[in-house]
Amino acid sequence: MPADTEARLSALDREESVSGLLAAAARLLVDVLAAGACAISRAIGDLLVELVEYSPTGSVQSGHGYLISDFPATREVLDLLRPMTVAVDDPDADEQEVALLRELGFNSLLMLPLKSGGEVWGLVEVYDNGRERFTADDVGTAEQVIERVAPLLEQLTGGG
Repeated sequence: MPADTEARLSALDREESVSGLLAAAARLLVDVLAAGACAISRAIGDLLVELVEYSPTGSVQSGHGYLISDFPATREVLDLLRPMTVAVDDPDADEQEVALLRELGFNSLLMLPLKSGGEVWGLVEVYDNGRERFTADDVGTAEQVIERVAPLLEQLTGGG
């Protein structure tokens, strides 16, 4: 992250609503990762419902919902609570994720679980076209942002 990392992260502390916090986090992730877009979705049972998306160039998927069970890589991120990268050119990548990336016009994806109250609350997806894949440094940077967002989300939602 840039030198003003703490200032950028502390700006999240000023958000007073879940939608404001998620929107600020999506913008921050796109900015610090120099990515093409970010979507943050709520996981409700087997359903993933997009709540917020940000792209400097316009809409990405605009409020879509997906069945988590249709996307094994997404299920793994949420079940194991660990980030995952997906690249269109990776022959071992989840075929459903690759198909969705192509449909949305991107070639790389970084997915991270978002927790509140010690449980999975949602999914953060960062998309890009300017790189073949997200790096370990990118993952670490995104995790820093999500680690700041999680307790704030917990406060705003009352833990759930």
